[in-house]
Amino acid sequence: MMKYLYLIIFTLFVGYGNVFAQNDTTKIVLKKTMLNGHVFTSINTSKSASINTYLNTELGVGNTGTLNLPGIKIGDYEILSFTGSVTFITAEVDYRQQINDWLALRLGISMGGRMGSNMPTILVDGLNTFNGGSIGWDFRLAQKQKFQMAGSVFLKNISGSFIDIAGYVKDLINDVPFAAVVKNVPVLTVGVGGQGAWAFNKTFGLQFGADFSYGESFNRGEKSFYTSFNISGDMDLMPKRNIPLGFAIGHSISSNPEDTYLELIYTNIYSFKIAYTGSSDFDLGIQFLTNRVKLSEAIDNDPMIFKTQLDFKFYF
Repeated sequence: MMKYLYLIIFTLFVGYGNVFAQNDTTKIVLKKTMLNGHVFTSINTSKSASINTYLNTELGVGNTGTLNLPGIKIGDYEILSFTGSVTFITAEVDYRQQINDWLALRLGISMGGRMGSNMPTILVDGLNTFNGGSIGWDFRLAQKQKFQMAGSVFLKNISGSFIDIAGYVKDLINDVPFAAVVKNVPVLTVGVGGQGAWAFNKTFGLQFGADFSYGESFNRGEKSFYTSFNISGDMDLMPKRNIPLGFAIGHSISSNPEDTYLELIYTNIYSFKIAYTGSSDFDLGIQFLTNRVKLSEAIDNDPMIFKTQLDFKFYF
């Protein structure tokens, strides 16, 4: 994780040096894709509808807040009850290489995990991690003055590792064959998607899209159909007010296994981003995300995750 952070900080200093070395920002060669005079503030729940070359890194940390874990009931009394929280960590690196005006190759690696803050929450919810990669092709479908749209085909391979102590004890009691504390489950999916963008003017823009995929799930031996939908709006203060700040707000609905872990359910992800937009070479921003997630069956209510994420996107 720290390697990514050091890389981001180093590149940030280099990027700022390049920007402030030029007094007139209008003379900078624009490497970002512009639509109707608007440069979109990227947000991780929405893919880019442009066909260009970039390197994107994301590093996020989140927490559920305090959870009340049920104890053991003896008559009308409950003993050995605990409080705790679950921490989430995610990291992702994406690289896209433009082949020509209408085609680009995209590669990605991602990892993440969730872990209880103390031993009781680890015993109840376990320790869950995933890592993997993806490869895909992005291709232009439409290009107008204010509107553009791109399609994609992709292959994703994720490996999940789940340490479930409570589930292991339950399997032993129920005489489940081949009970294990640690379960390693590979997930391979193939899918298609589409992403659109509309630039109202130099300041405001809208992005939207959807992905559809099919393949294995974290429930070993099961296959599933996954979908995700996203929409986001953004505002860039640089063109008209010469203030290098951009804002974006987004919403996505996803059933992808890396978003929901074991459960084959949908989760709603809400996000808000503040970004520095004064450079032609990179985007730098901080993003705040929240969504509800299913934890152990011992926790009745699905808690909300509140995650803070550092985003860095460098254009070539």
